[in-house]
Amino acid sequence: MRAVLDTNVLISAFVFPGGAPEAVYRLGLEGQIELVTSRALLVEFGRVLGEKFDWDNARVEEAVAQVMRISTLVEEVEPVNEIVADPSDDRVLEAAVGGAADVIVSGDRHLLGLWSWRDIAILRPAEFLEELG
Repeated sequence: MRAVLDTNVLISAFVFPGGAPEAVYRLGLEGQIELVTSRALLVEFGRVLGEKFDWDNARVEEAVAQVMRISTLVEEVEPVNEIVADPSDDRVLEAAVGGAADVIVSGDRHLLGLWSWRDIAILRPAEFLEELG
């Protein structure tokens, strides 16, 4: 199963361990699911860790490097303009298309409001874990 983890899921996994987002991320660490990401999502992940959570550069680089190591890095195959209320969410959709993802795991209300997009399911972390059984 190929999954794109939205930045908010990665942030929760790294900053607030112990919940469903970390459990989903661990599935990727353990090779039980294939994580898919893009440069744009990695940049956003690093920016949020540094700006909102005041992580120092070395710690940010380590976290981004770990995500890169365990993920398939994909290129944008087509620009997406789906989420008018928050165009930055379109980067998640672009990664999902570029990586032929089966699912997007997110806590973002704009993405969750789509339910699915181009036959790609969009689920909260707990819902994703429940679906996997």
